[in-house]
Amino acid sequence: MSLKDVYRKYRDQVEFITVYVREAHPSDKWWLGETRTQRTIMDWADARVRTDIVDPATMEERRTVASACQKTLLDGEMPLYVDTIDDRVSTMYTGKPTRIYLIGQDGRVVYNPGIGPFGFNPKHLGSEIEQYLAERS
Repeated sequence: MSLKDVYRKYRDQVEFITVYVREAHPSDKWWLGETRTQRTIMDWADARVRTDIVDPATMEERRTVASACQKTLLDGEMPLYVDTIDDRVSTMYTGKPTRIYLIGQDGRVVYNPGIGPFGFNPKHLGSEIEQYLAERS
């Protein structure tokens, strides 16, 4: 189950906020390059990522990269917000490398599986949403 699948199933019951934060491996800084190991991991995770992104220095550049990310990874379907250039959201939620949070209506974190990419489990998020919704009704 992908994040898009979870979104499609619960979007009428849960507000989804996807935030694009600082580029994790820009080609001009901490670039992973195109290695056999990286390709194996990306194939295993069914990830469609680019490895040629320069770290955005302005909000306009960050928005451009985020827009491409939304089209490629989210099929333009899920809403995507862009963190400020000073990384305010990423700093508050420790958004790197990849995070999924479920935040209750009271503003408390209901679900935080830990750091990604291995803690990034949309199927488990779906189960947590089911449980949260069941407890609320």
